[in-house]
Amino acid sequence: MLVKCPNCGTKGRITSRNDLSDRVSDLYCQCMNTRECGASWVETKAFKNYLNPPLTNTQQLAAHIIGHLTKAQRQELMQGDLFH
Repeated sequence: MLVKCPNCGTKGRITSRNDLSDRVSDLYCQCMNTRECGASWVETKAFKNYLNPPLTNTQQLAAHIIGHLTKAQRQELMQGDLFH
């Protein structure tokens, strides 16, 4: 993962991280421009949302929905009549 120094814009490196939860972490960073800047800072990295959910989530959701359909609705779905 690329981080940029908020002071000079030079590449930074992540020296350590502190996981605050399974989706949020504090990243401890240092500027690679040690001659002119040398800043260190903390950035927060967080998962926001999926653009395309993982296949396993999609399959689980589909199975859950299909499991709640009546037998007739499942037959309609299999025949393709439900979407017309």
